[in-house]
Amino acid sequence: MNRRGVRAGLRLLSVGKCGSRLRMVLREIVVVLAGVGVLGASSRVGFNLPVSPVPFTLQTMVLTYIILVLGRRAWRIVLAYVLGGLAGLPLFAYGGGPWYVLSPTFGYILGFLAASILGGFIVGEGRLVTPRRLILAATATMTTIYAFGVLYLTAWYTLFKGLSLLNTIAKAALVGVLPFIIWDALKTYAAVGLLTVTNKIMGFLDRGRTHS
Repeated sequence: MNRRGVRAGLRLLSVGKCGSRLRMVLREIVVVLAGVGVLGASSRVGFNLPVSPVPFTLQTMVLTYIILVLGRRAWRIVLAYVLGGLAGLPLFAYGGGPWYVLSPTFGYILGFLAASILGGFIVGEGRLVTPRRLILAATATMTTIYAFGVLYLTAWYTLFKGLSLLNTIAKAALVGVLPFIIWDALKTYAAVGLLTVTNKIMGFLDRGRTHS
């Protein structure tokens, strides 16, 4: 092959690599936008109890599913979700905007981001998760969300309600964790079920591509 042919081949190879990178970037953007949309929609599907300012929503189910499917890539969706909500998009349970940092429930949103990082690290590459990693990731996800939620609620009650630190910690755990344990356990099982269905669908599609 002469030099001209080599150069033409190198140019085609370079164009192919650029096209492949562009497709990967576009696919990632679509995944992030879809994840943000689903997280935002799940925050508005819920109800409140008079004893707690924290709403019952489907967010933890969706978040756990995203972490189990995407693994270490899950934090990108959650970060985009948090930034979009703080920018004013109605993505949070009570709307959105920079004022939301004063909400007693903002700690749970920060917990979502921390949980996506920790849970994603445990899962690894995502989707095909061993039972041990699945249990560990789901437990770490919920524990992290609760920890951030209770800490923020404690600070909120101390600053805005004037309660003592000991009383605020007890109250934050009482209204921010205890009512949600069974509900969140059920949602975690649902997320695992969705993961199982996803794995079966992806396995079927992979076999179809192999035989085509």
